[in-house]
Amino acid sequence: MDDLRNLFLEALQQETNYLQKELPHHLYAIINGYLQGGGKRLRPCLLLMCAQAAGGDVEKALPAALAVEEFHTWTLIHDDVIDHDDFRRGNPTGHILGCRLGKEAWKLSDNVAADYGVSAAILAGDSLQARATEKLFELKDFQPQTIMSLISNMTGLLTQDLLAGEQLDVEMSHMSWNDVTEDTVMTMINGKTGALLKYCAEAGAALGMDTPIEACPTALQLGQFARNCGIAFQLQDDILGIYGEEAKLGKPIGSDIREGKRTLLACRALAMLSETDAAKLRSILGRADITQDDITTVRNLMNGKPLESVQNDAESYVQTALSCLEMALPASPCRDALHDFAMKMTKRVM
Repeated sequence: MDDLRNLFLEALQQETNYLQKELPHHLYAIINGYLQGGGKRLRPCLLLMCAQAAGGDVEKALPAALAVEEFHTWTLIHDDVIDHDDFRRGNPTGHILGCRLGKEAWKLSDNVAADYGVSAAILAGDSLQARATEKLFELKDFQPQTIMSLISNMTGLLTQDLLAGEQLDVEMSHMSWNDVTEDTVMTMINGKTGALLKYCAEAGAALGMDTPIEACPTALQLGQFARNCGIAFQLQDDILGIYGEEAKLGKPIGSDIREGKRTLLACRALAMLSETDAAKLRSILGRADITQDDITTVRNLMNGKPLESVQNDAESYVQTALSCLEMALPASPCRDALHDFAMKMTKRVM
């Protein structure tokens, strides 16, 4: 995976050079802050791994890998606006950087600069969404039907599923905890996280076999592999949001608690705790003025059976993913690499 990641990063540098020339400075600065902000590049690497596993030329698939990274990035920029997050991976989020740029350029007041930052972040995200689709038209040496399949699935089902998941996440933030069900949380996770990883695997395999996604059983099976990996990834991410280390997580520990984020772990804890402890947990979740003692209290309340049950669920999704992988591909080093990818979904350190 490291070789593919390095190949992708070389292509990403060329892409950011292009964006710097084509976009207004503030939009480029916001976008570049995300694209160069680190991360494991799981999504583009997954696409390239699946292309390679299906017998394809990974260099020819690079425009699609760039497309999914840009598609993912615009969702992050907009998500940070929606969630009012100030930092991502230790760096200012798009609207915060936009606010600072507005102040530096025109000495804007705090309120006007904040409004400008939000506007700039929205436009930066929109620019990347458009560029992601444009990158797919740069694919060469593939049948037109294959390329059009990737484009239609990205602009159609993927976008619809992802936005539906995001909207559900926003709606849940306003719901009473009594109205938030585990099924609703899992539907949201499938849309916000599972759908894009599913597309990455499908697109990679379709390019590897030069066949439209919908006509490629290998692509569809790998899509299910990746979807289950994505759900496991999100469950682990929500655990890390409570129990992780701030330096490794890239955001303040406790932000999910302050937000009152609707997670499977929170739902499971509220269902398993006594009425007294559940009331105590609800009194802390979503409160802006939480203390370190409150964070410790939440950790203690969620520990034990609630935490173990969600960890078991994450492991179960990984095992389902591995079953899909074995059906999709014969034994090979490429399949082994995808197996390792799946295992890492629940093995990220706290």
